[in-house]
Amino acid sequence: MVLGCIYIFIFCILIYLLPFFKDRSIKRQAFISVFLLKIIAGFFLTWIYTNYYPDRQTADIYKYFDDSKVIFSAVQNHHYIDYLKMMSGIGNDNTYFNETYYNKMNHWFRHYDFGTYNDNHTIIRFNAFVMLFSFQNFNVHTIFMCFVCFSGLTALFKTFAPYFIKKEKLLFAVLFLVPSVVFWSSGVLKEGILLFALGFAFYSFFHIFVFKKHILLNIVCLTLASFLLLINKNYLLLAVAPALLCFYCVNKLNIARPLLFYSAFYVVTFFIGLLFSNYFSENNLLETFSLKQRDFINVSKGGVFIQNNTYFVRIDPDKKMFLDTLSKNNFKIKPGSTYMYWTNENFIDTLYTKNSTDTASYHLVWDLPIAGSTINISRLEPTIFSLIKTAPAAIYNSLCKPSFFSAKSFLEKFTALENACVLIFLIICVWFKKHSYNRNLFALCLFICLVILLLIGYTTPVAGAIVRYKVPIMPFLLMCGILIIDEQKLKFFFKKAKP
Repeated sequence: MVLGCIYIFIFCILIYLLPFFKDRSIKRQAFISVFLLKIIAGFFLTWIYTNYYPDRQTADIYKYFDDSKVIFSAVQNHHYIDYLKMMSGIGNDNTYFNETYYNKMNHWFRHYDFGTYNDNHTIIRFNAFVMLFSFQNFNVHTIFMCFVCFSGLTALFKTFAPYFIKKEKLLFAVLFLVPSVVFWSSGVLKEGILLFALGFAFYSFFHIFVFKKHILLNIVCLTLASFLLLINKNYLLLAVAPALLCFYCVNKLNIARPLLFYSAFYVVTFFIGLLFSNYFSENNLLETFSLKQRDFINVSKGGVFIQNNTYFVRIDPDKKMFLDTLSKNNFKIKPGSTYMYWTNENFIDTLYTKNSTDTASYHLVWDLPIAGSTINISRLEPTIFSLIKTAPAAIYNSLCKPSFFSAKSFLEKFTALENACVLIFLIICVWFKKHSYNRNLFALCLFICLVILLLIGYTTPVAGAIVRYKVPIMPFLLMCGILIIDEQKLKFFFKKAKP
C-alpha cells in the first residue's frame, strides 16, 4: 500500500500544479477532493468484486489484469521487442505470438463475436502498460485508472464551462459526483478509458473549431482520442461524430432551429448508412441491429457454445448433460438431445433440433453463466417499422432499468434510486424551463444521449450492463437539464410554496 500512497501523492501534486487542472470558478482543493473520492470508490469496487465475485475468470476487474501479465512476461523475460509489438499491435498477428502469448490468455480472443473491434485488447494493454510502474500491485492500477478518467472528466469540464456561466459548480457536480459514474469509472474497467477518450475528443474538437486555440496540438489530440474511442467502443464515436459535425454547422451557419437540423441530419445519415450497407456489407444496418440484439440475448441466457466446420451450437445451461466430453475443450452431442444452432454460412436464421442424430465432434467456444439481472426487451425485426415501434420501449429500458420493482442486489437498488432521481431532476428542469438557452449545445447533448440510449435499449437485455453502458452519457443527459432550467423560476416556486 506504500507504493499506492506514493502514486496518490504524485497525482495530487500534478493536479495542484498543472495549469490544465486550474479553473477560476472551482478551487484546486475541489479537484483534488473528487480525485480522492474516485480512488475511494475504486477501492470499494475492488472490495465488492473480491468478496462477491471470487472467480477471477469472470470478475471484470481481474480477468483483464491477469491476462495482461502474459504480455508483461515479455518484459520480465527481456523480450522487449515482443512487448512493444503486442502493445502497438504491429507485427504481432502470427503463429509465434499466438502460441507464445495469446493462447495463454483467457480473454484476448473474444469467443462470441459481435462484429466489432475486440475492445478487450485495449484494457489488457492498459494493464500491461501500467505494470511497468506498478510491480503488479493491483491497487496501483486502480489509482492510475482513476487519474486517467479524472483527466478526461476535467477535459469535459473545461470544454463546457464557458457555456455554463454562473452554473459552473452545478456542471462540476454532474461531471464528477454522479454516483454511477463515480463508481463504475473508478475501477480497472473500460469505462475509465472511455471517459478519458471522450473528454479529450470534445476538448480538442472545441479548441480547434470553436475556441481556435493550439490548433495543431489539438488536431493530434483529436486524432488520438478518436482512435481510442474507435478501439474501445466504436458505436460511441458513431454517435458523437455526427453531433459534433452538426454543432459546428449550426455554429458556423447560424442555423435558427438546431433541433430540426440535427433531426434531419441524423435521419439522412442513417439512410445513407443503410444504403451503403446494402451494397458494401454482408448485412445492412437493420439486419445488424437485429442480429446484435439476438446475440446479446443468447449471451444473457448463458449456455455452452460449441462449433465445428459446419455448425455453431448452443446448449442450454441446464442441459449440459447432452454433451459427451472427448477432451478438455472437445465434445460430442448425445443422441436425442435438443438445442439451437446456426450454420457457419448463415448466422441470421436460428435453427432447432429436438432429437439429435449428429455424431460430429465440436470444440468449446464459450461456457457462459446465466446473467443475473435479465429484462424483457422487444424483439427487433430488420425493418424500419420495427425500429420505430420498439424505440419507446428501448428508451424506457435505458432510462429506467433497473427499477425498484425488479432490483435485487444492493447495487441494483441504489441504481434504481439514481434512475428515479435523474428522471425527477429532468422533469423539474423541463417544468421550469427558461425561454432562452443555448439550443445548439442542448441539441448536441440530447442527440448523443438519444442515439446511445436507443442502441442500449435495442440490444441490451441485462440491467447491470445497461447501468455501465450509460456511464459515458450520464453527464450529457444531466447537462441537458442544467442548460434549460430557470433557477429564478424554481426559487420563486419554492418561495411561493412556503406557508
